Amino acid sequence: MSRFRMVLGLGCILALNTTASADVRIRVATFNIENFDGDSAQEAAAVDILLRVGADVVCVQEINDTPSSAFIDLAAATGYPFRFLASGSNSFDAAKHSGIMSKFPFATSPVTLDSVDLSGDGGARDLTRNFVRAELDIPGAAENFVIIGNHWKSGTADADEFRRSVEAFRTMQTTVPFDSTTIPYVLVGDMNDDINDSADSPSQFFSLPGGLPGGYDLGNDISFPISNGVFIPLQASSGARRLNIIPAFQKDGSDATRNASGRRLSYIWRSNAVTFVGSEVYDSADEGLGGGLSKFGAPLPAGTSAAASDHLLVFADIDIPDDQSGACCTACGCDDTVNEAECLGLGGEFRGAGVECGMEIPACDALPNDLIINEVAISHNGTQDQEFVEIFGDPFELLCGLSIVVIEGETLSKGNVDLIVPLDDCGGSPCALDAEGFFVAGGSGVGADLVIGNGIGRFENGTQTIALVRDITVSANDDIDTEVGGGDGEEDVSVGMVLDAVGIIDDDYPVSDAVYFGANPLGPDGTAVPAGGARCPNGFDTDSLDDWVILSKAIDGSDGCIPFTPGMVNPSTCGGDFNGDGDFDLDDYAGLQGCMGSASIACSALELDGICGITIEDYDIFITRLTGP
Repeated sequence: MSRFRMVLGLGCILALNTTASADVRIRVATFNIENFDGDSAQEAAAVDILLRVGADVVCVQEINDTPSSAFIDLAAATGYPFRFLASGSNSFDAAKHSGIMSKFPFATSPVTLDSVDLSGDGGARDLTRNFVRAELDIPGAAENFVIIGNHWKSGTADADEFRRSVEAFRTMQTTVPFDSTTIPYVLVGDMNDDINDSADSPSQFFSLPGGLPGGYDLGNDISFPISNGVFIPLQASSGARRLNIIPAFQKDGSDATRNASGRRLSYIWRSNAVTFVGSEVYDSADEGLGGGLSKFGAPLPAGTSAAASDHLLVFADIDIPDDQSGACCTACGCDDTVNEAECLGLGGEFRGAGVECGMEIPACDALPNDLIINEVAISHNGTQDQEFVEIFGDPFELLCGLSIVVIEGETLSKGNVDLIVPLDDCGGSPCALDAEGFFVAGGSGVGADLVIGNGIGRFENGTQTIALVRDITVSANDDIDTEVGGGDGEEDVSVGMVLDAVGIIDDDYPVSDAVYFGANPLGPDGTAVPAGGARCPNGFDTDSLDDWVILSKAIDGSDGCIPFTPGMVNPSTCGGDFNGDGDFDLDDYAGLQGCMGSASIACSALELDGICGITIEDYDIFITRLTGP
């Protein structure tokens, strides 16, 4: 059931236990051991601390090259059979390394990550010390556990702050392959800055500052301006990339991880898939105080921490999901790929380990399938920033598992999946209809609930089908109409469950162009596609072309077609119902007589033939709609 197995690197520690909730409990820590080179007194103190804390995985920093046996000796003395030390190649401090010591086996070979690895720029050299990454195979866990370790530049000069800001950006790049909601990982190390400090000055860098070391080469994936603030990228993370800082204090109440300066420099950050249980900054001088996490063996002499390093070890107990997945009922339906703890974290109700969706008792609430596309605009006068798709249904319905899908309908490209707009994530939660039952995805100029791409020109001005699809099974640029020579206008590949669809056509339809999923074809406007269409009246759905009216390319209706109304009720005077009473009768006919030959907002309700302005063609269609006297 592993969703995505991959890893990244750091300097850290952990401890194993199975909790009553069936999650797997581990202990993780980070420890900067000052200039560690095998000094016997320092090594003895570091060993005592590591044994006292009893972590499962230790990420360490400042491990010197010589003697190279020092790191091996430390791991052996503290009972860590699995170890890895990062290389210093292509970094500015090739002597001090981050390393990992683990009681769990490595699921894949640990690796060093340098500037080139993270930036993709072969000439990049902008890390003080390389990151280290490892993936651990933890018994009973649903996913391999990922640890990412680092040690950033110290100092207070502008160049130091700049280098740390770049290193913070690089650190966030190490999390890109992992979904924070499903993959348990921690990002730890000595970040050489205090999150409690006031904002740095300058607030932004607009060019490389003076004082950078010779050979410093900023990767070409980073552009100016660069915010001056090492924790900004970590704190700004959200959604699938979200990180959460783990609070940690000495038993005397201080959060300092370096007593000499009283500053907090070492940190543990966790993904959303990790549950925080407890933490501590270990200082042997606090052994006589109450509280703190459980430890192993006898209390250590007060001076042990000072003898080991100028930094204090930081450790935390965390829970990661176990592999007992089963049916979970949430507001987004049934999901049988999560365990009980994950299910509760989603606000759901767990129906039992091993229970598949469709077998859960009682059954999860079904997701709504009566949502419709209520209005769509793909073209208009001026800058194309007011295109949109409006979805309508019961107020506050979640759009879980839904996507807006656009299928090309033009001659040789018909059947191509031009655009997919997932509706699963609107700021970390599924998108949802508002209190009036509307949701708008579109351009930057319409006040959209979800801006599509850069918000400008996301729809082509040609024949196309716009569909609302649940559980999409295709990707962008897939072909759903696979016959050689441009397809035959019939879908050969399923896209998922199509809840609703509407076609927008130019005058090549139906001779050479196509629409799909049985969609009503709106248009053409002369030879071109119309601006779009709206249901008339609002929410009206009889699967007939008569449900729709053409929108105004002028946006406001001044050209004689219905104005755009994104996120609002469509006009009630439309489709020939000039007075909005629900009947097509002689009262409306009187309005038609007065509007004949006109192209105006006032007459837009009588526009029926798809070409803005009232003509005899509109009259002919009006006659077919008469329902009243």
